[in-house]
Amino acid sequence: MRLSALDCTHFRFLTPADSCAHYGDYTAGGGFRASETNQQILNLKKGPTASQAELRWKTRAVAYWGDVILNSAGLDLDRCARDVTFVPIPCSKPQGHPEYDDRMFRVMTHVSQRRAGIDVRPLLRQTAARDAQHQGNRSDPAGIASTLSVDQRCLALPLRPIIIVVDDVITRGASFAAAKGILSQLNGVQAVHGMFLARTIRPPVEWDFEDLTDAL
Repeated sequence: MRLSALDCTHFRFLTPADSCAHYGDYTAGGGFRASETNQQILNLKKGPTASQAELRWKTRAVAYWGDVILNSAGLDLDRCARDVTFVPIPCSKPQGHPEYDDRMFRVMTHVSQRRAGIDVRPLLRQTAARDAQHQGNRSDPAGIASTLSVDQRCLALPLRPIIIVVDDVITRGASFAAAKGILSQLNGVQAVHGMFLARTIRPPVEWDFEDLTDAL
């Protein structure tokens, strides 16, 4: 698997000026069997109230994606160790909520524990519960930003000039746009990029030509 640049024109809330990249392709509606990426994303998204057996799969998915970041081509980890602060996107529920899930922080912690110099900070905090983006009732960037705040405790040390926002799946780009708008205002930040474990793809619609011609 390789980190590849996203074509931002395919994502509603991204602009040509945005710089984003992804590893795998997540097939919407495909379920676990669609691909290895689907399986590992769905395992990663298992909530904290899942069974212990399911949470073991989640733990394995955390390590799987951490190793993807560590071992795949396309990301200069040496430069990251000098110039980059990684900021995981928080889940849609605040800390203390029964469904609070720190999966992206766990993935990046896996990376930082195995590569010296990697700076990971949970700079963004969810201040109010909202629907998860993948569960319908999708929020736009302004709606998401209204429920986020900066954890000032994470600013005790100066930020590095480049911030890479890390999230699991990009579908429309709303979460990244919200995060970029907030983080780009912080002192010392020169650029904000997006890195996603997977991009959403949709299988083509297959028409039954015979049924179509009969209807005509």
